[in-house]
Amino acid sequence: MTIVSVRLVVAAILALIGIAAFIIGLGFEFGTARRMGPGYFPLVLSAILTILALCEIISSLLKPEVQHLDWRPLIAILSAVAAFAVTMHLFGMIPAFLAVIGLTTLSERNFGWLPALMLAATISLAAYLLFSRFLGMSLPLFQFGI
Repeated sequence: MTIVSVRLVVAAILALIGIAAFIIGLGFEFGTARRMGPGYFPLVLSAILTILALCEIISSLLKPEVQHLDWRPLIAILSAVAAFAVTMHLFGMIPAFLAVIGLTTLSERNFGWLPALMLAATISLAAYLLFSRFLGMSLPLFQFGI
């Protein structure tokens, strides 16, 4: 399978996911921009996903590019998503964000450990302020065990 067909297939899968999420979201109350219902956020995100996927489909059909597929970013991002799920459950929000930033910075070959550490500290502080202070969510910052 060439890179062009991989781009096309991935974009088509994302478009189908977006369409399915949009259809599922129609079953929830939409609300308004000032008073959002449970279906507002899924509908908006699924519409954005579908639009972006359709743009990628058009791009892959109009301008086919044959290039080498780099597996490093794919593995790093998928590992970061899995690590977030496990780390958030076992250790809390701050270690989860540190794990995500650490793993995602592995997708770039020349990304140093000092910028990764600075980025992780900044994102962790921003996540703490957003979720715990501004939104009032009771996410554990640090916890040990199940």
